Amino acid sequence: MVNRQFLEWFDHEMGILSTGVNLKKTAQELARHNRDSGFSPKAKAENYHDMYTVVSRSHPFMRSLRRWYRSGEKRFPGGLSLTPRIARMWYACDGYLDVQEYGQPRAAIRIRNRDERQDFLLNLFEEVDLSPTYNRETIRFGVEGTRSFLDWMGNPPPGFEYKWVLDSRERYDRLKAQAYGEARAL
Repeated sequence: MVNRQFLEWFDHEMGILSTGVNLKKTAQELARHNRDSGFSPKAKAENYHDMYTVVSRSHPFMRSLRRWYRSGEKRFPGGLSLTPRIARMWYACDGYLDVQEYGQPRAAIRIRNRDERQDFLLNLFEEVDLSPTYNRETIRFGVEGTRSFLDWMGNPPPGFEYKWVLDSRERYDRLKAQAYGEARAL
């Protein structure tokens, strides 16, 4: 992950279960790797961010979460209930605010490899009176649904405040630049 501010907060929240925030690869290393592999032959470090990781310590509870990945892909347990805290972390990590030049922002959450469970996923939101749609591996909220969703989740975790900004493209851009440690935080 490139959002160090969030990872520092997460590390603090995890307490002794975390080994700390560690630099995994620098922007220069990532760009060089993408050039060398041929993935992006003209990759420049200025277009990349340093990448960080947080590793959790072994604990019986953490082992219990492995059931989410038995098939090799994340699979939400059938008994899962959506809470503001769970939704906030899911949106912060897998979601985005679709901020277009014109029109109003809309929240969305990318879902990979879970198309066969779209009804289950949508039902999680419907149980808390939210009504997103599902299309192309993405849960999408309309304009009013976005406001309701963000209000229901409450305050964002540090580093992801920009994903809650609906009133100003400039403020969104500034907060996003700050979150990603861009030298020229607008």
